Amino acid sequence: MRNDLLGLLVVIPLATAVASVALVRRSRPQRVLGLLSLGSMLVLAVGWLSEIRDGDVLVSQMGAWPAPFGITLVFDSLSGLLLCTGLVVALGCYVHSFSVLEPETERRYFHPLVQLLMVGVNQCFLTGDLFNLFVGFEIMLMASYGLLAIGASRRQMAQAYKYLVLNLIASTVFVISAGLVYGMFGTLNLADLARIVDARVASGEGLPPGFVGVSVMLLFVFGAKGAFFPLWFWLPDTYPTCPVPVAALFSGLLTKVGVYAVARTFPLVFAVGDARDVVTPLLLVSAGITMFLGVLGAVSQHSVRRILAVHVISQVGYMVFGIALMTTAGLAGALYYMVQHMVVKSSLFLCCGVMERHAGSDDLDRLGGLLKRDRFLGIAFFVAAMSLVGLPPLSGFFGKLVLVREGWTDHWWLSVVALLTGALTLVSMLKIWTRGFWLAPVVAAEPAPAAGSGDLRGAYIGIGFLVAVAVLMGLAAEPIYDIAFHAGEQLTDPSAYIGAVDPRGLAAVPGGGG
Repeated sequence: MRNDLLGLLVVIPLATAVASVALVRRSRPQRVLGLLSLGSMLVLAVGWLSEIRDGDVLVSQMGAWPAPFGITLVFDSLSGLLLCTGLVVALGCYVHSFSVLEPETERRYFHPLVQLLMVGVNQCFLTGDLFNLFVGFEIMLMASYGLLAIGASRRQMAQAYKYLVLNLIASTVFVISAGLVYGMFGTLNLADLARIVDARVASGEGLPPGFVGVSVMLLFVFGAKGAFFPLWFWLPDTYPTCPVPVAALFSGLLTKVGVYAVARTFPLVFAVGDARDVVTPLLLVSAGITMFLGVLGAVSQHSVRRILAVHVISQVGYMVFGIALMTTAGLAGALYYMVQHMVVKSSLFLCCGVMERHAGSDDLDRLGGLLKRDRFLGIAFFVAAMSLVGLPPLSGFFGKLVLVREGWTDHWWLSVVALLTGALTLVSMLKIWTRGFWLAPVVAAEPAPAAGSGDLRGAYIGIGFLVAVAVLMGLAAEPIYDIAFHAGEQLTDPSAYIGAVDPRGLAAVPGGGG
């Protein structure tokens, strides 16, 4: 179905970013503009998602140029579910920042950078071609560089340098890979690539020499951005250095864009034919090691921020597990787990910010007894933590159940690793709960100096909003999974996707004309 308004999800945050620059020293008008931007985009995205809940695809061809010649935006079950979730996360983190962000930090272009980050994230989720996926990545990364260095501390700058260098390398490999793909097929449109690759494999013609190598290069690119093993080394030291709302926003969005890129491009194009025999084992091994070593790293940490940051890595392993299965149910389970993790992990980081305000530190020796001092925070953290663990009927349970069940037949060892990772996740979350909320502190707490407005209502609203969404996602697992299942079907059988983007190319897809 055609929808020429899809571009609003890129235009609205871009226009808001420009307007915010003009108001950079005035926090209140920027906050209002930012809330209007995120709220309006969320309303649009939820409305469009309700239109396609049965597996339809919305398409917009920029400038009325037909695919594959023009820029295509695609809003399907995969991109729609991630867009809605990403905007929910951004809204919760944004409201939370009003209470905890230092006034001087907020005036350092925080608001324009958040909007530019959403420009890049939304474009990555919407774009229908490989080059504009690269452009979306770069917009998102440039905004993240600014947000990572926004406090200008020595520690932040050191980690920002490492993060910048790795992403410059990955981006260079990305643009080289895109050029090689264009040289092989004469197109970068994903629907057109899927049509050509499927047709060549079905006819026995085979894929061009070097195609497997390009697939591995792109797996390196997306794995570096998604923090897959062995490319995760930048994350544990990067997220803990950010202001808490920025760390929460990063944990909910940045790595998920890398995972999305793998889920979008590999089942459609780059894990087809001979490439599947190379890429699939790499994904399976990476998933297992990412899950297990990530959670071991989290258990060994002694500060809340670092435990939560390293847990981002282990939970990415679950998503890679589902993608590596390359089945409809596996991809659906990965998507469901991804969207609930975006909400849950961001809410845990926001809780950490308020914990630091109470105790003056996120060190577990200085935390303690917080349940008596802040019962709402204690309950919110416990609910979010048990969602991360996968305690039924909370949101994490259903996603893990689908992944473990789907992988048990052919890759039982990965299902065992997933179950063991879940058990160790429980250990690390109980470590925070008992040391931070239940037991008395080992070292006397020193409340942090007041930051932001000094009023924590915005922080509590952000936390309560995200935790409530996480609980609703667990209670509404079936309708959300239905949308995720349609996404899995569209990835394993691209005929609907190709037909929506370029109906003229549908006849060339084996079985696509029927």
